Amino acid sequence: MADHDHIFKRTFRVPEHAAGELRAVLPPDLVRTLDFDSLELLQSDLVGQLLDERFSDALFQVKFRGRPGCLWVLLEHQSEPDRFMPLRLLEYLARSWVELRRREPGRKTLPPVVCVVVHHGQQGWTAPTQLQDLLGGMRDMPALIRLVPNFEIIVDDLTAQSDEALKSRPLGTFPRLVLWVLRDARTIGRFYAHLGAWAADLGRLANEAPEDAITVMRYILRVAGEESFERFRKKVVEAAPAAEATMMTMEEQILQRGRAEGKAEGKAEGKAEGKAEGKAEALLAVLDTRGVSLGLEERNRIASCKDASLLDRWLKLSASVKSSDELF
Repeated sequence: MADHDHIFKRTFRVPEHAAGELRAVLPPDLVRTLDFDSLELLQSDLVGQLLDERFSDALFQVKFRGRPGCLWVLLEHQSEPDRFMPLRLLEYLARSWVELRRREPGRKTLPPVVCVVVHHGQQGWTAPTQLQDLLGGMRDMPALIRLVPNFEIIVDDLTAQSDEALKSRPLGTFPRLVLWVLRDARTIGRFYAHLGAWAADLGRLANEAPEDAITVMRYILRVAGEESFERFRKKVVEAAPAAEATMMTMEEQILQRGRAEGKAEGKAEGKAEGKAEGKAEALLAVLDTRGVSLGLEERNRIASCKDASLLDRWLKLSASVKSSDELF
């Protein structure tokens, strides 16, 4: 989940990218009423920290064309269907409106909110999209429909989108590629099957924005399972030769990270061994002070022990044992 969340935030908290996605999925008659040049990300503290942790916090404000007021749009993502997504979003919206009233007590109206969920699960969206779909008895009692709250979320189900449909969206190369890898990268066979359709975009991104290309490549490797870097690199370079320099940079970064992790692991192991040696020396000193007789084999057993928890147990016992048999 963290990998999906990171690349989604990295991409779609940028107003330009968010605007392209919203133009593609909002109803056309609504798109015509909005001034997307005014789209801006609202303050991240508009809702409580607890709710921020559950959402990407991509809450945008966009002005209407030629009329006062604005629309709020929550742009969220889901890696799997969530049956209670409408309820979760309702909670977020209510908290946002309450906080807005607290900040602007003179307000007479609240901004309307549209919720867009970009879904990139492998099986497609199968959960309710309307709040009333979660309420029991609604079908049997039509009189309730106008008496209880309801709203509908827009689900951008990427699995249902063809390569051509995604490529035709009014988005730049980077956000288009992000939508593609969100859709395909978790199944490496599916990714390779569609690689040819996206090879030109990969090459273009590698030339124009190498760091963005590395972000895309790194995400693929992290979610693709046990795929080796060498095979992945070969496939990508064969399809998009322009990406070779990016792959070389990425390989060097992987090697540097591996060396750094190796050093850190070595230091940690060294510290652990040092602590164990200190505990072993303390244990031998206590036993010698108390006159507990130890043979050479028993001394070597204590001195060579690297299990800190075992040494701690022996240290506690050393204060009362009268022989090595009681200790061990």
